Amino acid sequence: MTSNPVQKTNETTDNKDVVVSNDTSTQSSSSKVQAKLMSRFCISIDDDPIILLNIGGIHMSTRRSTLMCIPNTVLALACTNSWSEKITHDNDGRLFFDCDPNLFQFLLNQLREWSSSTRKVFELPRNEYDRQRFRLLCYQFNFHRDLIDGIHRHEKFHKLCGHILLDEHSSVAIHAGNYRYGECRGINVYSSGINRIILRLKHDSMEQYNTFIGIIWSSTPMQERSFESPTAYGWAGGKQVYLRGIPSCIQGYGGYDSDMCTNDTIELTLNCQLSFISILNHRTKKLYQIPIDTREGCPFPWQLHINLCEPDDRVKIVNPT
Repeated sequence: MTSNPVQKTNETTDNKDVVVSNDTSTQSSSSKVQAKLMSRFCISIDDDPIILLNIGGIHMSTRRSTLMCIPNTVLALACTNSWSEKITHDNDGRLFFDCDPNLFQFLLNQLREWSSSTRKVFELPRNEYDRQRFRLLCYQFNFHRDLIDGIHRHEKFHKLCGHILLDEHSSVAIHAGNYRYGECRGINVYSSGINRIILRLKHDSMEQYNTFIGIIWSSTPMQERSFESPTAYGWAGGKQVYLRGIPSCIQGYGGYDSDMCTNDTIELTLNCQLSFISILNHRTKKLYQIPIDTREGCPFPWQLHINLCEPDDRVKIVNPT
């Protein structure tokens, strides 16, 4: 059968129209992707000026929004009208801060990503000397301590095993039986950041405190002698420090001398960034630390892990107000 030339022409035209329509749609979609990609690099200087810096003799520059992303710090105030003219400038008009350029650069890099970060605490340098100097730099610039040394977490006890009772809206765990062990865990899980939990110890009949304080992998089964679980790390009485559920062969590991007594306030820090936990006794000012093997020992996520042994032993979580 002979085809109709008019019909063929129309079909060809229709197909071309479809092709053109698809090309237009593809170009439009591509333009949107490109616009999103380039948006952060096309901000007007009038909307977000570039701030020139002189840090200990080293020239740097950044957007004003970067320095102002955390309010009420020295860096944020330096960009306000009331302080921008009063703060020290060098001969080229750059804001001058007499501090270590490397540490400041370490801080500045984190501020640049602050708005998109879910961590909301500063990563610390791995070198202990630099870590202390970085903390001091942050304090001098009036960054809040929680951003430097971690976030005070709201916690409460959640899972129980053994003769344990909860009181005061699950903020207090009490051993309610005879001389048998009992486990209790916090409700939160921890996989990132630096997390601080304040605990208050109480025992009515003894001065020395034998409670286990530490962490455990959140998926570890509950048991009365939970400190013997292969993912348990922490401190107990008798100068015992548990590593992967086993008492360290070195009594007093890390200098630990079982200085926890009734009415002591203990600050437990879970540093997921550098994979260690520490306790600070507010009374004695002694600090103890345990590195955590997150591959073979206690993987993320971690949980607050308490084990009570003797009648009326109790631990209270002191949440931030």
